[in-house]
Amino acid sequence: MRIGQMLVSAGLLDPSQVEAILRKQQSHPEPFGLLAQRLYGLDPHVIEQVWSRTMIRISEVVRPDPAEIDPYVLDLVTRRQAWQFRFLPISMDESGTLRAATTREHLSRAVRFATRVLDRPCSFVLTDSEFLAEQLDLNYALPGLGEHAVEQAQLHEALRCAGEVA
Repeated sequence: MRIGQMLVSAGLLDPSQVEAILRKQQSHPEPFGLLAQRLYGLDPHVIEQVWSRTMIRISEVVRPDPAEIDPYVLDLVTRRQAWQFRFLPISMDESGTLRAATTREHLSRAVRFATRVLDRPCSFVLTDSEFLAEQLDLNYALPGLGEHAVEQAQLHEALRCAGEVA
């Protein structure tokens, strides 16, 4: 489902506004959400919430094959970013879109990170906390973090200590 359809379903845009944004994108290649914000005054946080809620509702939780994880894309984020945003880069497609895994609970945060920090488009797969923690531990080991670090307080404290060490 495209973001325009999501915003129409949420009652934030009508189909003619979506068409106007799509026409504008043809001459000014900017993200749909940014144009919706500028042209129709939509709050970026509301756009993000609609997108996240819809993706959570329609996406199934999967466990990507660890063999799919491309070691080269792992370098796109730091250990701290990976743990803090529960963001696991998996692969890059031929168009340059980064495929990453996160959990339902952390999708909004991971999307915010990807759109504000990374210099490329990103798509997400939703996975379970156990798989994500295993892979983060394997690929982004930080002292004090491991599979047990699922509680926000534990993670916050370990990241704080890792920041002092790094």
